[in-house]
Amino acid sequence: MKFNLQFLEHDVSIDQDTWTALATTGSDVSLENVRAAILGVLERGGVFTVDDSNDQVVRRIETSAEFEGYMQEIGTQRTQFQQEQA
Repeated sequence: MKFNLQFLEHDVSIDQDTWTALATTGSDVSLENVRAAILGVLERGGVFTVDDSNDQVVRRIETSAEFEGYMQEIGTQRTQFQQEQA
């Protein structure tokens, strides 16, 4: 699977459909690589956004702590999705 992040001057964004695919069916390695890139941006004071198909922000994360909490939610979603697929 191929995942695209958009790096703006200080921020990073990802399409909602792409994020959903990454969060549910993406490999652990892919998710970890994207996670590391996003954390790097957040640690430099940037913002991470998830955008819908109309380029509207559906999720905005401004701190590393907030992102780590969000990633815990993603971990739970991945586990549930994998159990449903089994």
